Amino acid sequence: MRLNDSVTNISQGILVELFKIPLYGAELIVYTWIYNNWRISTLPWNSPWTWILCMVLTDFLFYWMHRITHQVSIMWWFHEPHHSSEEFNLTVPLRLSVFTSSALWMTYLPMAFFIPPSTFLVHYQLNVIFQYWLHSEYIPHLGILEYVFVTPSHHRVHHGKNRRCIDKNFGSFFILWDRLFGTFEPEGDQKIAFGVTKPLQSFNPIAIQTNHIQAVWKKLCSVDGFWNKLSAVFKGPGWSPGTPWLGHLEDIPEPKDDEPKYDPKLPRWLELYVILHAAAMVIGYLQMIMFLSKIPNWITFISSVYIILTTISIGCLLDLSSWSPLMELLRCPLYFLLDMAIRKEFSSDFMVLYASMYAFRILFFASFIFWLFATPITRKEK
Repeated sequence: MRLNDSVTNISQGILVELFKIPLYGAELIVYTWIYNNWRISTLPWNSPWTWILCMVLTDFLFYWMHRITHQVSIMWWFHEPHHSSEEFNLTVPLRLSVFTSSALWMTYLPMAFFIPPSTFLVHYQLNVIFQYWLHSEYIPHLGILEYVFVTPSHHRVHHGKNRRCIDKNFGSFFILWDRLFGTFEPEGDQKIAFGVTKPLQSFNPIAIQTNHIQAVWKKLCSVDGFWNKLSAVFKGPGWSPGTPWLGHLEDIPEPKDDEPKYDPKLPRWLELYVILHAAAMVIGYLQMIMFLSKIPNWITFISSVYIILTTISIGCLLDLSSWSPLMELLRCPLYFLLDMAIRKEFSSDFMVLYASMYAFRILFFASFIFWLFATPITRKEK
């Protein structure tokens, strides 16, 4: 597990949750409204058959939604961030597009015509939780279970950039859909290289979130004719004029066994610095969520903006960007403005919050002083 990749995954997970705040509960509100006003059948919520049907339908709809995000270029934008990691561990499920959770839940709305909201919500959450354990290199083949259920072995193939792994194993709970629709691929003995076919050489969240939409725009501008431009957006990410919908598989470069990963080497002191500020970011985010109902919207907004700025700055540090010292010189003192705003809204009764804020003040003041004097040295090290 590499520090740079894991911290990036955690940062991406926080970004996703921040972008969900304005739409908290929207999926359940819309689903419930459709169920209450447009349902065509009332299935008993406490019937085992209702739960089984919901489980099957949730997974079936996920399979097709997942497959579409891989095989329609503009939809790949919603999913490429998740596949851009060159590692495969339990932090990778956090690495998502900021738009994924805000839009793709609409995939399940057809179920609102007959599946009770409570039943759907349970299966929706269980489906998400189940997918976390699939992201592991250490769980081996699971024998007969692999004929029915998705396992880490299947999902390792899905995250591979080897030619035989492209557009395979889309299921989240049942592997039966892949076997039925011709997208199944066993793991085999070949070493699997993780990531996307054109590796993203950055830990910057802006680059991670916008990489593919930039590629779509470049392709759109480079092809001639209305239908080609339409195809550049709505056909597969590998499509080019004169090729099938998904492009030619042989055009995808086969990764070499010794192919290096993007891994800028940070000095030990910078690794410690990143760990401390990433931990502060996580704690700050969790506290914001804890008091979300008690703080005004403007505090939530500026706190979110500051956390987003932190993810960008940490990404630049991990990239050893020459902009990093300047960004930290700006970000660290900005914390104290946020601190002042928060203190005006809270009484000293919130001891947990105040204890962490005292620690943050020490961390950010020391960090500012450090960058004030260490900037030339850091740039030289890069």
